[in-house]
Amino acid sequence: MVDREQLKRCNQQWQEDDQRWQREIEHWQHSTQRMVALIYLLEKSLPEHSSSIESHKKRIDEHNAEIIHDECGLDEHCLDTCPSHIELEKHQKMHRKMHQRHEEMKKEHERFSRNYQKQMQRVRELAERLLNELD
Repeated sequence: MVDREQLKRCNQQWQEDDQRWQREIEHWQHSTQRMVALIYLLEKSLPEHSSSIESHKKRIDEHNAEIIHDECGLDEHCLDTCPSHIELEKHQKMHRKMHQRHEEMKKEHERFSRNYQKQMQRVRELAERLLNELD
């Protein structure tokens, strides 16, 4: 037969178990909230990043179209009647402007590249933090 002290010890053990479980649940909830926050940051950063890549690509495509248009006008077989045909003197002036635009595009691309590296490092850090939360 179980005496009163044994019942009290058993009850005390159950309370201790319950307190431990409550602490574990709080820890799990806190960890889950941190993971949700990290996932949100990752989820938010990727579409913004994709959008900026598309915008930059569009600028490069436009720049490339200008280069191709000018190149066509330089072809020695380009007829005077061709819409791309440009007299050499005029083309030399345009070439200086294109050179300047190309240098600007080059600088813009270099800035974008540096920014891309920083953003990807941030994404990697967030992903790493998320993985660490799972441990």
